[in-house]
Amino acid sequence: MMLGYAVVRKDGSFVEGELPANIDRERFCIMCAASYGAATTAQKEIEGDALEVLIKSRAYSIIIRALKSGDLLVVIGDEEDMENLKRKYDDL
Repeated sequence: MMLGYAVVRKDGSFVEGELPANIDRERFCIMCAASYGAATTAQKEIEGDALEVLIKSRAYSIIIRALKSGDLLVVIGDEEDMENLKRKYDDL
């Protein structure tokens, strides 16, 4: 079950989405962009490209992937939620 999502620029600025009311949108988006950036930097050290960042807890997962536009799609939910939203945004 998806709790929310956001399209985020790589600088951490919020573009659009629906996040739960209890989340500090600015801080959440900045930290997701920083997490993706850190993963990309680490992955380059082993000569690869980061495709996704996955943060798992007992209650939910946060999945971060780059869109064709270069923005990031952040989903608080599961893989199916990510695939549905990514298809929508990559087709725009």
